Amino acid sequence: MGTRFRFLPGGLVLLVSVLSAFLLLGLNGCSSSSSTVGSGTGALFVATQGNSTISSFTIDLGTGLLTAVGTGVPSGTVPSAMIAMPSGNTLFVANSNPAIPAGNQACALPSPGTITAYTVKSDGTLTAGSGSTATGLIPLAMTTDSGGHFLFVANQGLQCDPTSGTISVFSVQDSTLTEVPGSPFSAAATLAPNGPGPAGLAVTPDGKFLYVANQFDGTVTTFAVNTTSGALTRGTTILAGTAPSGIGITPDGGVLYVANSGSSNVSAFTVCNQVVTNCSDPTNPDGSLTVVAGSPFSAGLGPTFVIAAPSGKFLFVVDRLSNQISQYKVATGTGVLTPNTQATISSGLNPVFATARTGTTIVQATLGTTDFLYVANFGGSTVSVYGYDSTVGLLGLLGAPVTTGGQPSAVAAK
Repeated sequence: MGTRFRFLPGGLVLLVSVLSAFLLLGLNGCSSSSSTVGSGTGALFVATQGNSTISSFTIDLGTGLLTAVGTGVPSGTVPSAMIAMPSGNTLFVANSNPAIPAGNQACALPSPGTITAYTVKSDGTLTAGSGSTATGLIPLAMTTDSGGHFLFVANQGLQCDPTSGTISVFSVQDSTLTEVPGSPFSAAATLAPNGPGPAGLAVTPDGKFLYVANQFDGTVTTFAVNTTSGALTRGTTILAGTAPSGIGITPDGGVLYVANSGSSNVSAFTVCNQVVTNCSDPTNPDGSLTVVAGSPFSAGLGPTFVIAAPSGKFLFVVDRLSNQISQYKVATGTGVLTPNTQATISSGLNPVFATARTGTTIVQATLGTTDFLYVANFGGSTVSVYGYDSTVGLLGLLGAPVTTGGQPSAVAAK
């Protein structure tokens, strides 16, 4: 069924042990001293398709160390995406359906996907809500506005049915989802012979514009978001690369990046909003996209996920088929990407999803912090743990990958 995939079933979660001394020696072999200015813990959640489970880990925010807690809770049949809400109190998991049977020549649609809700307890373990919420066909991605008012879900649908690719929008009240009027919204601009295949979502920090990466037709569509009702209004559609699967936006909302899994590159676009002035009418930002000079930028094989550092100065791209993370510097003002001084770092087998967490350790040589990146390796049934100096942006692997249940498909951090 096309590249940003649906994953299928395997395993068991173990305690992880990582060398905290690695941080004190500098994340990339450089000698630099560090000091912890505050302790504290965060939480990491891992969805595994092999046993249809969501597992919890605590994060030591000084070192990035993970410790498994609790026994895990059931997910839906095939967990395909996950998001921790800004409040930190709620986790949502999108569940796709079992694989479409071979020989589905009539384009028969499987059952719709579902979203399950979990309450995050103070120790990082989860309590499942009652029941689940229906969404569209084959949900592959979720995002939310910075205030956590709305949840947006990309339902890929089938390529043979242009009506089945949709964007569902839900208003959020604690762990309760209510579909907004008009949802689901069609991802197709016209009823072309093939559906667009929405596979990735990004929303501007002010919540006014939503961007959808469409895997089947190689495009990105802009939607204006009614910040009161959550309703979507279609804007323009622009070409990206082949089979765009992952999409991310810089924290200031100024530049959009799209990982093209079929052409193994990253498309970059400036966003016409309040942080840029290259709009046709700077007084009336419309969210439209303009191609960045030099775009697309080369990546590893099969890039599927994009994540920007909190500073917006660095970009990390998960390359599924070459088992690595590509590392870029982001040029201020233009969004141009250049490889960092170490262009790539190895991951586990078939990395598919990533999440970041800000740490509490000050790196004295740069006065940056040591931040962390967690990558789900679907083929290796592990999570790779990386640290990086927030002012340098180079990843350093923290110990051996963490063994998880079989086929981890998504991670989220609190």
